[in-house]
Amino acid sequence: MKKILIVDKNKESRIYLRTMLEEYAHDTRKKFVIYETDNGNEAVMMSDHENYDMVFIDVEISEMESAKATELIREKNSKAMIIVVSDTKDPEIRSRILRSGAEDYIRKPIDPDLFYSRLDNYTALIQSRRLHLSIHEGHNLYGDATYGRTISYFIKEYDVLAEFWEFYLLETQETRTLTDACRRCNVGKSILNTHQASTRLSDTVRAIYDISIQALNINVTPHIWIEESDKNIYFTIEGLSQINPDRIRTILNKIPELNTYIFDHYKVTILTPREKVDLCKVEIPSDPKKSTEAIMTETAKSEIQSQVVAETYVEPVVENQIFYYMDEEDLEDIKENLSRLNTLLLMVGSGDIRYDEVEEIAYYLDRIGKSASIYSESYPIARSLGELSSTINNNVQTFIDKSSSLGLFCKTFGLDLTNWLQMIFYDGAPSVNFMDDTIISNAQMVGSMLCINVSPSESIDMDDIFDF
Repeated sequence: MKKILIVDKNKESRIYLRTMLEEYAHDTRKKFVIYETDNGNEAVMMSDHENYDMVFIDVEISEMESAKATELIREKNSKAMIIVVSDTKDPEIRSRILRSGAEDYIRKPIDPDLFYSRLDNYTALIQSRRLHLSIHEGHNLYGDATYGRTISYFIKEYDVLAEFWEFYLLETQETRTLTDACRRCNVGKSILNTHQASTRLSDTVRAIYDISIQALNINVTPHIWIEESDKNIYFTIEGLSQINPDRIRTILNKIPELNTYIFDHYKVTILTPREKVDLCKVEIPSDPKKSTEAIMTETAKSEIQSQVVAETYVEPVVENQIFYYMDEEDLEDIKENLSRLNTLLLMVGSGDIRYDEVEEIAYYLDRIGKSASIYSESYPIARSLGELSSTINNNVQTFIDKSSSLGLFCKTFGLDLTNWLQMIFYDGAPSVNFMDDTIISNAQMVGSMLCINVSPSESIDMDDIFDF
């Protein structure tokens, strides 16, 4: 359910916008709860009591300037999508209200097709912001610590499972060729540096894939979580309560090289170390009265104790801290540009992205990089963003041609940048460079995929902030 606030002095305009929102909700089977007001003071007070997902605000409202109302609503709700809806042609008014916290600008009279297309992107971005809130919670059976990188797949159909397979198996293998072919482009590292693709990783991916196939075959929709630390990658698949446990055991045990795993009656976590170590398999009995020790040999118990000691040693608990090295103005610029960048990145996999939208992606990457580059703590990330921006600008048509295969990478890249911003400056992180390697590797991977085919860039004037 999405809560939406319309702020417009003109009653007919409010009715028209409400009607389009209700028609969209009906056609897409979404649930909208719509509120209205004609003045800024009331809009700000209403925001004290409700966290709106979207706020549509006209430039001309009563009792308070629209830019001021936008600023106050943004202070109360940093996650809301605030969209200006107006017929003004004054660029200064548009600029002022966007600087106050609005994220998009729609002209009156509103074109229904364009508006519905934008609503698709608004709702997708809202969902991605909500998803990002859960990435700090560990999902594997080894613990609930915070991990530097988390990816989630909800396996509703075979196509989603194919994305998981391609990303963790086919793409990592293909990257070896991409990296060799693109060394002259100075892109350098690949996603292999993050995932350490190896036989061990392949065995893990195949086991998770086979379990997912079993689930889909009986109309079960499992959830896959991939969490990464400096030493290990944890693959967790959950939602298995309707699958015969013996089938799952058969899959896990038919791969002798498979590394340690923990299995209970509805969930499996496979631990894949980045460096080769001797680990063991642990199975949690479905009967809570039966202890784990009762189903293990003395040798297995000894190995488990050794593993626990080893993991405690290599992954010590580090107290998170918030870092304050960046000026507030620069931080706000990064937040604003990242929000707009994420909206565009969500469109990449649709196969319907335009030339000027790709240029906007490069523009916002460059803006974020420039704001971050003046600080030594964030300079490595800034440099990688600047290089990716330049690569995209030089390969716009290639980006469009490969947009379908780039979609997953771009969506993950945007979430990683959002995670970096949230953890370093607001929630706390183990170190100031906590996300550097992940973000840099992802930027280099996207750049590598663009370097093979080079097409000259063109210049197109941009009008609206997000001209979907």
